[in-house]
Amino acid sequence: MALTRGLCGICALVLLAWLLSTDRRRFPWKTVMGGMAMQWMLALLVLKTETGRLIFDGLGHVVTAVLRGADAGASFVFGPLAGGDAGVWWPAIAGIKIMTTIIIVAVLSALGYHYGILQRIVSAMAWVMTRALGVSGAEALSGAANVFLGQTEAPLLVRPYISSMTRSEIMALMTGGYATVAAGVMAVYVELLGQGDPQRMVATARHLMTASLMSAPAAFVLAKIMLPERDTSQTAGSVKVTFQRETHSFIDAATSGASQGMKLAINVLAMLIAFVALITIVDVGLTALGKLAFMAPVVEAMGLEELNLDGLLGLLFAPIAYLIGADPGDIRAFGGLLGKAMATNELIAYSSLGELMRSGGLSERSAVIATYSLCGFANISSIGIQIGGIGSLAPDRRSDLVRLGPRAMLAGAMACWMTGDIAGMLV
Repeated sequence: MALTRGLCGICALVLLAWLLSTDRRRFPWKTVMGGMAMQWMLALLVLKTETGRLIFDGLGHVVTAVLRGADAGASFVFGPLAGGDAGVWWPAIAGIKIMTTIIIVAVLSALGYHYGILQRIVSAMAWVMTRALGVSGAEALSGAANVFLGQTEAPLLVRPYISSMTRSEIMALMTGGYATVAAGVMAVYVELLGQGDPQRMVATARHLMTASLMSAPAAFVLAKIMLPERDTSQTAGSVKVTFQRETHSFIDAATSGASQGMKLAINVLAMLIAFVALITIVDVGLTALGKLAFMAPVVEAMGLEELNLDGLLGLLFAPIAYLIGADPGDIRAFGGLLGKAMATNELIAYSSLGELMRSGGLSERSAVIATYSLCGFANISSIGIQIGGIGSLAPDRRSDLVRLGPRAMLAGAMACWMTGDIAGMLV
């Protein structure tokens, strides 16, 4: 049953993308077949083979070691406020945990970039994508970089090519940013979902890394269906990768990464404060509205105990939750997570997922599928972030970025859903 529903879900997502296509006659068969094959191979490797599980568990142990390092740094600066053995409840230390985790991952990323490690990994992944998916060198390079970097950092690697990119390449560039998450915030999700259990944290890290890898080819699948290539790319087949290091030593790279990490952490904390506040304000209004005499029958007919944002989003995204493979009793809660991720951001959705896991509001299987399905930056606020970030690199393409933003965001969300769908068939 799960396999049948999952296959129907994939077909439904592909059909929806095709219906939204700008040129339905140009169906990118090679990209679709190659992208789905890459997704399935990664999913089978991690979820169905002992070798794959051990490899990604090893990477998960690296992530938990990084988190222990972040905790040590936080304890040195903040003392008991950093948690640890002090028995401080998680919400009270969430801001400190998020900030220190992002900073240490930013430092490690800067060091990896300084010594050329990230460049070599990204170049190898781009080479595989170019040949397997039939995409251009520039968009493959950006798509591979998105597995590790953020939606505005990855385009820096193809900055010289953005102005001359085709509209289809711009679409793929943006969709890749929406469909994946940066390493810094991924580590935060491990904290949110790991619940302090080392084994659960390793498993969560394994799932999140797999999800980000799987969604990279999925982004090309959806982007190329919705906006097929009609022009000739200047980087068709390959691209000469050039990386310019702006740091001069280990210390320089570490301090630069710490500074960049602090800026990102402050931005993340500001978004958390803003969106949690907005959700609360909206819920207060909706709850009051739902208690009015003429609305009570409507709320009851919708099957809600009270009118709130979670309930409405759960209803709206319930069909998607069903197709992705959520267990029957979890469909509304799962749908609420998908809606919250798109309406606010994935950090809020993962925080809600963590609460549901602690309270038993989702089955273990549904929680794993949700971990895959939420692993992306596909939300409304990210449209503005990408327009501002990529637009600053190529001001002459700003009009294309504005027009393609909503379409690319939807494609990015659908890529994450497709990744969750495949995971749901295997867990």
